[in-house]
Amino acid sequence: MTKPIHLALDARKMTDFGIGTYVHHLMEGLAQEEELSLTALIRPGQEERARALAPEARLIPVPAEEYSARELYKIPAALWGEHPDLIHFPHYVVPWGLRRPFVATVHDVIQLFYPPRSQHYRALFYLRVMMSSTLRRARRIITVSRSSRRDLIRIFGANRKKIRVIPNGVDPHLEERPQAEFLDRLKTKFNLRPPLILVVGNNKAHKNLPTALRSFHLAIRKWGIPGQLVFVGGIDENSRLSAQARGLGLGERCRFLGRVSGEELHGLYHLSALLLHIALYEGFGLPILEAMLAGLPVITSNLGAMIELGEGIARLVNPMDIGEISELISKVLVDDPLRRRMIESGRKFARTLSWERCIAETVKSYRDVLSGPIDGPTGD
Repeated sequence: MTKPIHLALDARKMTDFGIGTYVHHLMEGLAQEEELSLTALIRPGQEERARALAPEARLIPVPAEEYSARELYKIPAALWGEHPDLIHFPHYVVPWGLRRPFVATVHDVIQLFYPPRSQHYRALFYLRVMMSSTLRRARRIITVSRSSRRDLIRIFGANRKKIRVIPNGVDPHLEERPQAEFLDRLKTKFNLRPPLILVVGNNKAHKNLPTALRSFHLAIRKWGIPGQLVFVGGIDENSRLSAQARGLGLGERCRFLGRVSGEELHGLYHLSALLLHIALYEGFGLPILEAMLAGLPVITSNLGAMIELGEGIARLVNPMDIGEISELISKVLVDDPLRRRMIESGRKFARTLSWERCIAETVKSYRDVLSGPIDGPTGD
């Protein structure tokens, strides 16, 4: 029997918003691969969550915050006596001095275009230094869309032979409609009055949430649409956007739910009539795929990775054109034949992108790395 590959996975972001979904499914899937022996780096306090995902994995808590100087020496120190065959970092920050080959997943370069509001220049400098270093040193770069792959080549001059596009997957349970009693409790808990237009995204500039709000407001004034606009993921009733909604006189027509559980998000997908995802930039756009599988029509941006997921299925819009967005919201809500076509084609497409497929292609990348030098293109 062939000796299993000893893989070390940096799983510290498993509870983060966005990338945490990728790390969660990556760790869970890799733990089930017989040809792998898994060691996982985690944050202190994540032991129970990590054990539930990977019962047989060796867990190593690393007391160092991400994007800090401490992680640059704490991670090599944690791996010093482990001697893994390969290390997988699901992000672009990879310490120096590892002494073992590694694979990195680079989801996007979003911070280059939308850096943190604080420490703007420091964040840009750190991104460029770490990204350039990781792209140069990695044995393989995995990215989640052709759009992100183009950015890495165009902006950083990355070696295209190193880059493999492996799309994210989607949880198949999202297709199952929750019980009516649970959905009724959700409506009561969050004071929801369908039809619901759902917006899933954190409170960052590239998510373009103010434009979603203004488009909804115009759709009410011009087209008289019913229902509520529901924000999920970091925007709550105390946010500036909530104050803007009140200033527009929307009152209970907008709901700001903040962070919700996975079970609640599942329910919200099935309670909603439409997903509005008009971001200005995405490396992938997982809520689009999740909504499609749950049976939601999607309006999304005619940019980058969102085109890859939505072309021919969703309705693509200029994310800054409030008039176009508001008109499409009205059309998708009332045009039943259009809705049925969007739902059918969306589910058909979403079923083709599974986490099982993502894991299988990732493991193949591990084997390719360990079998010898790169000898040809590996990207799409």
